[in-house]
Amino acid sequence: MKKPHWLLIAATVATSFCMASCDEQSEAGEYANWKNRNQEFLDSIAQVAQENSDEWRILKAYDLPQDDPNDLTTGKRDVNNYVYCQIEKEGTGKVSPIFTDSIHAHYRVWLINDKVIDNSYRGELNPEISVPAKFAMGNGMINGWVTALQHMRVGDQWIVYMPYTLGYGTKGSGAVPGYSVLKYRINLAAVYTTGTVVPGWQ
Repeated sequence: MKKPHWLLIAATVATSFCMASCDEQSEAGEYANWKNRNQEFLDSIAQVAQENSDEWRILKAYDLPQDDPNDLTTGKRDVNNYVYCQIEKEGTGKVSPIFTDSIHAHYRVWLINDKVIDNSYRGELNPEISVPAKFAMGNGMINGWVTALQHMRVGDQWIVYMPYTLGYGTKGSGAVPGYSVLKYRINLAAVYTTGTVVPGWQ
């Protein structure tokens, strides 16, 4: 005996609703207490950076008044005004980009749960075969990215941790929830000054 057609529809809808609910619960669990988790993570990174100044750089957002060097150890800084940069490799370049320059860079960005949000390469970074992305420094780029890059030289490779205040804020963007710390691996490949034609990467 065949089931009435409306029963099949009802069963399908119920199954779909259950799957959607399960996905939503999983998503909610993954990002539960997200603001606090990100702040705790950033606080721990800030402490590691301060305790390992030979391998890390702490950079205040480029558009904020800069610290007096004597203030760096007072403990009064707002950790959300800084990016925390772990130096993986030092390049041989002599030039750092400024706000009006353009660049080529390899990059990958994660959330604190290790979810990859975006990248310019696949697998492990091999600058010899990977094609870097092209950016204009002042063209809608997030504050933390611009801050870090203005201190990098061609060939440098850094792991950069950016607070939400220097990233996508309280509302987030696309796959990035609000209050997200961003973890970038950046390899600066080339810098082009204002008025220079940025070539395609060979």
